[in-house]
Amino acid sequence: MMLLDRQDNFDIDEAQSRLDVLSGELSNSFSCNVWEFDSYGKWFIKLDFGDLEFLAERNTDWPLGQKVDWVLLTKVVWLSMISATTHHGLYVARLHGLKLFWAAMSRFRIAQVSKENGAEVLRFLLTHSWGNGTERKNLSLKSYSRFSEHFRLEALKASLLDMGLEWISRDLTDSFVKRQLKALIPKLTADELTFRDWREGGSFNLLTLDYGRYFVEHCFEFFEQHYPLASALATTFQSLPEIADSVGYKLPTVSQPSSFFLRGFSSEELKLRWPDFSIKTLRIVEEKICQTFKSAYKDARFEGRILKDENLEVLLQTLGVRSSHENVDRMRVILWNWISRVDRGETESLLLECQSPISMARFEDELTKLRERFDQEPVEMPSDRYYRRIGLSIASTSDSLSYPRSLIYLTLKAGFTSFIALTGWRQSEYGFALKAIKRTINEDKLDQYAFPWRYQVDWVVPKHHGEILQLREVTFGAVFLAERIKTLIGANDDQPCLYAVNAGKRDAHSSEGSVRRAVRALWGNFVFHYKGFKEVDDWNSWHRIQSSLDSGESLTNRERSELQRLLAKRDESEWSRLSIDINLKEARQRALAEWPRLEIFFAANRAARKDWLFRYREGTLQPKWAEILDERLSSETKDWIYSLPSAELTGLGVGRAVTNQLVEETLYPSPHAFRHMWAEAVYRRFDGDAGWMIRSQFKHISQKNWLSYVRNKDNRFGHELVKDGVISSLVRNYLRHQGKGYAGHLHTWLRRLFNKTSLMSPEEQLLYAEKLASEEIENIKANPWGYCLLKRRTRNKAKCAELGEPMRHNASPDLCLGCMHNLMQTGNVEWTLMHAAAHVAALKNPVVPDIFKASSYQLVKKVSQHVRMLDPRHEALVELEEVLSLYRGARV
Repeated sequence: MMLLDRQDNFDIDEAQSRLDVLSGELSNSFSCNVWEFDSYGKWFIKLDFGDLEFLAERNTDWPLGQKVDWVLLTKVVWLSMISATTHHGLYVARLHGLKLFWAAMSRFRIAQVSKENGAEVLRFLLTHSWGNGTERKNLSLKSYSRFSEHFRLEALKASLLDMGLEWISRDLTDSFVKRQLKALIPKLTADELTFRDWREGGSFNLLTLDYGRYFVEHCFEFFEQHYPLASALATTFQSLPEIADSVGYKLPTVSQPSSFFLRGFSSEELKLRWPDFSIKTLRIVEEKICQTFKSAYKDARFEGRILKDENLEVLLQTLGVRSSHENVDRMRVILWNWISRVDRGETESLLLECQSPISMARFEDELTKLRERFDQEPVEMPSDRYYRRIGLSIASTSDSLSYPRSLIYLTLKAGFTSFIALTGWRQSEYGFALKAIKRTINEDKLDQYAFPWRYQVDWVVPKHHGEILQLREVTFGAVFLAERIKTLIGANDDQPCLYAVNAGKRDAHSSEGSVRRAVRALWGNFVFHYKGFKEVDDWNSWHRIQSSLDSGESLTNRERSELQRLLAKRDESEWSRLSIDINLKEARQRALAEWPRLEIFFAANRAARKDWLFRYREGTLQPKWAEILDERLSSETKDWIYSLPSAELTGLGVGRAVTNQLVEETLYPSPHAFRHMWAEAVYRRFDGDAGWMIRSQFKHISQKNWLSYVRNKDNRFGHELVKDGVISSLVRNYLRHQGKGYAGHLHTWLRRLFNKTSLMSPEEQLLYAEKLASEEIENIKANPWGYCLLKRRTRNKAKCAELGEPMRHNASPDLCLGCMHNLMQTGNVEWTLMHAAAHVAALKNPVVPDIFKASSYQLVKKVSQHVRMLDPRHEALVELEEVLSLYRGARV
């Protein structure tokens, strides 16, 4: 039966009969566009065919678009494909699968899916879902179970052939689909998932830099803030055998009360808890533990404080050295090398090579003074109240779950996660010992003054080189973390330096599990304690209170207390001027909304997850979790859970499939997400919007070093995927910021396009931005003076083009600032001014011939225009305008 003509004869009675016999059928009429079914008497399943009425209107240039009654066709095909199953859960899945298949055909303007275009169709089906009447691109790869529910090639092909529609080539088989999926899954997941991993329930999650940078910043801040205390606690626990020997007690006598003393409990309080303990014994142990802790804390506190920027600047001024970024970085390296290695000759040589030479005697004298000053501050034993305030919780008062050990654990994981963020390696590559880090003299003239040493990790890269050692560059910041983490875990010279090793672990240097656990450990703490989120909450609170005051309402006692708290942080004018980045607001909203689902996901292998799906079906699962599952799981998944035998519900595969759906579309930290973020940072290293990873860690790495690093075949993973993500992120951010903080010819083009979106909803605007990024922009290149976002239609008009082909390796401010593909941000201003400085000097110099000044004038003029748009109050504008006026006056 052909459906290429709306007037074709059609046996509606036969179709109605097939509909009537379906399981759960509720007297639906075939002619209606909405059908409902009952599922086990627990919920209704609703099928809506109405959105297909608009398929033809949206695809006027698709050959098949106007020739088919899409509602009628889909109903018939759906009935054909669903009639053999009693699994209600497949009803919606099959319908969505059909709608996505039509959408894929229309997207690629094809009349038949064949071996030539099959890979593109499969890619579309893997990366898109159906919702709100249209296809939408997923944030993550569709799970195997969801893909299988949506798409059954042979069944769909047979249904179409029954109606005389050869829209799927006869030689397109399941084996072809499997071969294509084996190639597509690694490609779409940057080689992080194989087809087998995916089929067994593995998922791929991408925490992009726009969101993930906040988590990275939180991990760095958590580590820096809590390392001194965690280090002192760890040193105390590691010293328990020595303490026991020194007082002549057995180790359990010392270790049992140790955690309580490190929580601020007194001997008298513990005597009430343990009557059998001698009060004398408790006091002796308390004294020794507190003494050990306070001594260790003073050392760690001094180390942490002296290495902070503000204290380094004070030290430099005292030593008679100019306080510049380069000198601050150099002094941090010198201090850490002195503290960790105590190499007098090396330190003296580095001090004498400073811009203003420093004597070793003066250096030691000033450090002694600072140490004495810091040591005068009292050291208090931490209390439970303090631990709870920073977001710690314990399940019991047992020693293994105590607050002190929880703080050590989270601080260790924060440091390890920070190291992972700075390297972007695969999860199998972090099992090295500290001795694997090789230190050599830095010969690079660009940054050898600030960073006198170059560091490389001599370790395995299993995926590409097996067990053969490879040297890979790391920064001083990464080494600084590794050395402090090693101290925290008390590792010996042969043990991994980034994570603690369980005595029963077969291969101590196998790092995969440790990496997976580390990157997730602080997510809950991040959601509720990240300082950026707290600032959003305070900002919202301030505006709510101001709104009440403006409307003449009197404040409650609670609101008055809250107002006093806010005013203690900032005065009224500061709160009024404070602006919160929209990305941070959205991240805050998203983190809170997704946390309930992720809390279940992160509870894997815990008692709470034992037989959780069986208990859910029986109605005995804790209400909070049951409510989330009711709300989030699709009706087809809930039907599947109810149809399975009890024994299968406890299987790993079922649990993984359900949790994958539970967290679908959520964002959370994973090892491959950190690799993706690192690669994004490569492309966005000059982007002031990209956060700590660019502003601080990557600022000293030259273009040459970046190229040598990313060209290495081990690091060039999924870079096309990353490029697409960065382009999309930049365009979305432009829209979110409404063009504020941008300049360049591309800014003008984007502004003109986005002026047309004023009547769109926020979701429609973002979809438009996604489409624009993928269809209009071909490639991206990052420069200190802005991004080159190469447009497909105008690539031949690029300023660097030769014979119509862009030569972007020739990029320079002289070419780029006047190019239609250039997009600048506020963070590019200083770089651009630095480049323009030589041209400003040329315009001022009366000796420079006029013919050379002309090109300098054009560049300085462009720089002035861009800076004025990005920062109208920039102090450099006065000088730029003066030199431009001087040149114009001389030409008159």
